[in-house]
Amino acid sequence: MNSIIYFNNHVTIKFAVEELRRLMKKAGLQVNIYQNPDLNTLKESKRISIMLQDEFNSSSFSKGDLFIEKDGFAIFENENETWIIGKEERSTLYGVYHFCEKRLGYNWFSIGEEHLKESNFIQGINNWNINEPAFNRRGNILETINDPIYISKLIDWGVKNGLNEFFFTFFLWDEIGEYIREDLEKRSVNVTLGGHSLRFLLVAAERSSNESVGFFIAESPLQNQVIEEIVNICKKTPVVTRISLWPEDIGIEEDHFSDFMQIYIVFAERLKTALKAEKLRVEVEHIVYNAGLAWNMLERNEKTVPTNQVDILYAYWGRDYSQSIDNNSTEQTRAINALKDWKKQTEAKQRSITVLEYYSDHFMLSELFPPLVKRIEEDVKAYRKLKIDGLLNLIVPIHEKEQSSEMPKKYPWKWIQQLNNYFYAGLSWGKNGDQLLRQFGSMLGPNNERYVEILLELEKIVSQHTKWNFPLFPARVVDPEKVSHPNDATGIIEFLDEIILFFNKQDIEIDKDLLMIQNKNNAVSFSNQEMLLIYFYYLKETAKFYKKAWTKMLEVTK
Repeated sequence: MNSIIYFNNHVTIKFAVEELRRLMKKAGLQVNIYQNPDLNTLKESKRISIMLQDEFNSSSFSKGDLFIEKDGFAIFENENETWIIGKEERSTLYGVYHFCEKRLGYNWFSIGEEHLKESNFIQGINNWNINEPAFNRRGNILETINDPIYISKLIDWGVKNGLNEFFFTFFLWDEIGEYIREDLEKRSVNVTLGGHSLRFLLVAAERSSNESVGFFIAESPLQNQVIEEIVNICKKTPVVTRISLWPEDIGIEEDHFSDFMQIYIVFAERLKTALKAEKLRVEVEHIVYNAGLAWNMLERNEKTVPTNQVDILYAYWGRDYSQSIDNNSTEQTRAINALKDWKKQTEAKQRSITVLEYYSDHFMLSELFPPLVKRIEEDVKAYRKLKIDGLLNLIVPIHEKEQSSEMPKKYPWKWIQQLNNYFYAGLSWGKNGDQLLRQFGSMLGPNNERYVEILLELEKIVSQHTKWNFPLFPARVVDPEKVSHPNDATGIIEFLDEIILFFNKQDIEIDKDLLMIQNKNNAVSFSNQEMLLIYFYYLKETAKFYKKAWTKMLEVTK
């Protein structure tokens, strides 16, 4: 018999106890629960204590002060006793899931599913295990996914994999917030509201949504109304911890640029002041990004005065994901110089800077979705070297086009985006990339080493298509119908051929009967090995479909 002991009534501590009990019972272990017991009266031979760092340091167990960085956790095992110690309440959950992974054989790749290998519940002897994340902010950005059941499962999965934040647009939160609020609260997850929500906020303030386009061109009373609306939302939504409101996703015209960034920053500062006046503990940040590929929204000009009141979110859209962040292409050099400049400013002003990446964005990466295992690993090392404070990952569903094939309507984007999201979550925590690959491979059956090899080879091949996002913008490789010139057609056809030829050389087959019953929402009906093969099938078929489309375009324009 085992006992779980806890020491306070915080909702997340109690949820951590609940989760540990559930997972231990699922593994066949009987458990009793105690709050603040007299330890001398306990009969159970094995004890697991869940506590905060401060509670541990003031307890009789502690031999000296323990200090855990960021929102990390520590696990101490001594004969029949285990202490799971969190820097904060949510950190105890990280510790519980880590303990269940290491001691009970659980795996946290799939959403809404737990893979339990054979359990060997043997505790370590005088064993300290301190885990601290690589970044302060680690989370998913969700803009348009009105699917509360999926998002609820994603929140559960995210905390199991060390994420501490979920970011929603105001309009998405308005649609689903009530459904997922409890999931966020009981895990003490940080919640950011913002994104491209100006139109929504203007309508909420009883103004025309058309006024959003010139919102940051000049200061106006309209900004005060939006600030008031945001403050009211935060008052009614105590789970919110940050506001990150972005300008419209179009470039600012050159004649307005010299004033735009400074007006935007001042707006963010005024919002922060208004929130503080209402005693709301809500942070504010402003974004720097190349909306519409306009560099004047990413780079700082001489009129821009960096702020000491709000943080910065940096997002470079148009990146070639087959290359590192410090490659010497003209665009990437310009982008990394902007990042370094903003980092320097935040250091001087004692603010934080977070990078938004597009690892799970099916619009940018398209249905030619590349695995980015090694790219994310290299990115994390590079961002850590630059001392970036946070790294967020954007999730965007597949963009279904009326004129495309029927296939995208069945494309299982939720499972496929997990390929990159899983490695992003683990690597942004600071886990070892090779270990994550082994864990992923362990779910793929007897041919797992071969599948992992194929995945890594595909990354080198498929990620190359992102280099066309910049020259073809606003079209992508999967948008030949939007491209009026054949300049890139030959190179794109050769790229698509490379994908097709690669699969033709592989000894892998998908059961066609599975494809008859597969749809975009039923991934849980299949094993991860089957889903990987379904992913391979979609990659090859998509390459074949768009090769025909680009070939036809080239022939018509000759």
